[in-house]
Amino acid sequence: MANPRGFVLIDQQQRNPKYKNIYAVGVCVAIPPVEQTPVPTGAPKTGYMIESMVEAAAANIRTELAGREPQAKATWNALCLADFGDSGVAFVALPQIPPRNVNWFAEGKWAHLGKVAFERYFLRKMKTGATEPLYEKLVLHSLGIRKLKDAA
Repeated sequence: MANPRGFVLIDQQQRNPKYKNIYAVGVCVAIPPVEQTPVPTGAPKTGYMIESMVEAAAANIRTELAGREPQAKATWNALCLADFGDSGVAFVALPQIPPRNVNWFAEGKWAHLGKVAFERYFLRKMKTGATEPLYEKLVLHSLGIRKLKDAA
């Protein structure tokens, strides 16, 4: 069910290839390395990428419970703000695993401030239970950032 390092193997619907009733999402998922490096590394898993996995898995479980074959596939798009104290970086990779359609990166104090603002926004969202407000979904969709490959 897992690779030698303990990461769960999955297919495009987030299911284990051998045990189709077992789904996996997040940091436990086995993602092959993008390239060979002197020090073995794995692909980073960002929050938005994990949300994409969760949405696909939930849709597929719902479909399976309805007696149909799961079809939803996560985009694995990456949208990230990283804070480095008084500076930071932001990047968008659509999808995170190459080949990419979009590859954007920027750094500066604005990224640090953006991360602080996003953390406050995110915590407010979670406290109110609004995990994906309509305006957020519309903004991301207008930028071409989606969670599911089949989503229009």
